Amino acid sequence: MIQVKNFSKSYSNQIIIKESNFEIKSQRISFLMGPNGAGKTTTIKCLMGMENYLGEIFFDGKKIDQVRDRCLVIWDDCPFYTNLSGFQNLLIFGEGKKSKNEIKEIASKYLDYHTIKNKVKTYSYGQKKKLALVLVEILEPKYLIMDEISNGLDFDMIRNLQKSIKSWSNSMTIILTGHQFSFYNEIIDDVFVIRDKEIVLLQENFSNSGIMLEDIYDEENS
Repeated sequence: MIQVKNFSKSYSNQIIIKESNFEIKSQRISFLMGPNGAGKTTTIKCLMGMENYLGEIFFDGKKIDQVRDRCLVIWDDCPFYTNLSGFQNLLIFGEGKKSKNEIKEIASKYLDYHTIKNKVKTYSYGQKKKLALVLVEILEPKYLIMDEISNGLDFDMIRNLQKSIKSWSNSMTIILTGHQFSFYNEIIDDVFVIRDKEIVLLQENFSNSGIMLEDIYDEENS
């Protein structure tokens, strides 16, 4: 469980997130909703200790520095070493947690061998996304955050990714953000919204609610 207590974030005199209190339950898929500029990315950076903030954040009772090696964030822009091959990047970011043969086997589920051997600067946007997904299976984090993960993926990959995320949630606490709501509707458990700059839990057990994210978004931003 990720516990967030009295959390707020400002830049100079500009309030980004007002004081918020919420809990992200373990081994569930939580979705953070808000329009562009609402503070989703900033919140993720605060969770990971990349930004200063007010309040307290605990990962199963521990501070981020105690669990950082169990966390993985996949950003929308997927920063890799572009002058290295996909395989070389996996070796570096894989932190020695899998052998070379294991990495090749995992990578083959997402990208063909020729692509893995090419430099990342030759990759399409979608191929970079797939390379990032390989890291999830290599690192097997306890806490996984993915920002706009479905962007740039073809239909078959999207369907496979939905199944993978549901499977990963058996052992991972997962936070998702994005705007391609049709992708997220089918897989998320709990919905959090940024409402008037405060993060609130809007809907638990979302998949059983009969509600669509599109409807929530329209109501929250009308």
